[in-house]
Amino acid sequence: MDDRLALMDQGSFLGLRALGHQPWTFFMWTYDRPVDLDGLREFNEKLADTLLGRLVRRSPLPGGRHRWVSLDAVPPIEVEPEPRPREEVQAWADALGDRGVDPEHGPGWRIGVLQFTDGGTAVAMVSPHALGDGLCKLDAIADAVKGIARRPAYPARSDVRRRHLLWSDLVRFVRDVPSVARAVVAGIRVARAEQSPAQAPGSSASSVAVAARPGPEATPFHATAACVRVAQADWDAAATRLGGTSNTLVSAFAARLGQRFGRTDADGRVTLAVPVSVRTQDDTRANALDSVMVQVDPERLDRDLSELRRATKAALLRRAERPNEMLAVLPLVPVTPPAVVRRAEQLAMGSTASPVGCSNHGRLDPAIMRIDGADPDDFWVRSAEPGQTAAELDRLGGKVYVLAGRALDAVYLSVVAHPVGGGLLSEQLHEHVTEVLADFGLATSKP
Repeated sequence: MDDRLALMDQGSFLGLRALGHQPWTFFMWTYDRPVDLDGLREFNEKLADTLLGRLVRRSPLPGGRHRWVSLDAVPPIEVEPEPRPREEVQAWADALGDRGVDPEHGPGWRIGVLQFTDGGTAVAMVSPHALGDGLCKLDAIADAVKGIARRPAYPARSDVRRRHLLWSDLVRFVRDVPSVARAVVAGIRVARAEQSPAQAPGSSASSVAVAARPGPEATPFHATAACVRVAQADWDAAATRLGGTSNTLVSAFAARLGQRFGRTDADGRVTLAVPVSVRTQDDTRANALDSVMVQVDPERLDRDLSELRRATKAALLRRAERPNEMLAVLPLVPVTPPAVVRRAEQLAMGSTASPVGCSNHGRLDPAIMRIDGADPDDFWVRSAEPGQTAAELDRLGGKVYVLAGRALDAVYLSVVAHPVGGGLLSEQLHEHVTEVLADFGLATSKP
């Protein structure tokens, strides 16, 4: 068994340590009834046997490969002592995330339970990206519900002596030198391709990009979020009527929303940053992702999805024919200084194109709904980045991110948005979301 982190997983971990933040995934189940706490505790215990049931142990060798170790302990479920109104569920979930999760020291996830003043209940779960991408975590939730133990038998943190790890990592480091050398060449090629005349070395744009991470005086904030659901039958009917698919309609919604926030180029086109899962059968990587960029004119999307459908297929074909060149530099990850990681953040986000993030989990395993043994009345997933400041997002050109999935006979849409300068209220974001849905002849539905 190879207990070393995949290079992309180590990059995700090092990015968190260099930047002080990274996307966290929030899962939310809401009920019009009390939750079965015994069933929920059993689910929580079984998560330890999934791919979420592991933590990172750093290599004692500078530039060495980190390793996975088993959990020190299963984090307890946190039951709130006082009921709160249902309308405060998002603020409560943000507060749960603010308590912190950590891929190295734990807890690797938090599960909280909130009783509503109307007698209902909410269950929220949060986990960092370094421990798994969205599909990895959704698979882990389904595995825990089904009682499937998928986590390899990683050693405990205390089982392997530091001296043994040091020598083992040194031998491996020497073996990896040729791949690191090839990655240096690939990195130079990528850097030349990424650099534009407007961002030559020493330019003001470059100076802004390498701004240091905020100090302790910088106040973390929560970017504005909205979570809505649309009846699955209505969504599919709209997609068919417009000549597209359910997935294409998610992208169209994201593009039209991005247009409202001014995330267009000189020709009025929106660039969608679309993650692509490369997870395979029995894959133990935490992050098995690639991505494509799709450019589209948002003006006609409410009448015809065929252009967007063609553009998406073409982008996926290009990715298949020529994999992301950034993957060639992955062997450099363990030896990359934190300052370089911080500089790479803007390149990784494609900030020069002001993209709109668009992630689609598709149809979810029904087991994901039954964490206490029965279905909830509503469910959604959203992304957040605790610890990131408004100033950092402003330097990156703001943010619009759409995450979608299908569950409980509905399509859920989770939107996070931050225009440069801030000032976006939750009510305003909900209004934007509602109006964009109306462009496609759709309306939100109640659980």
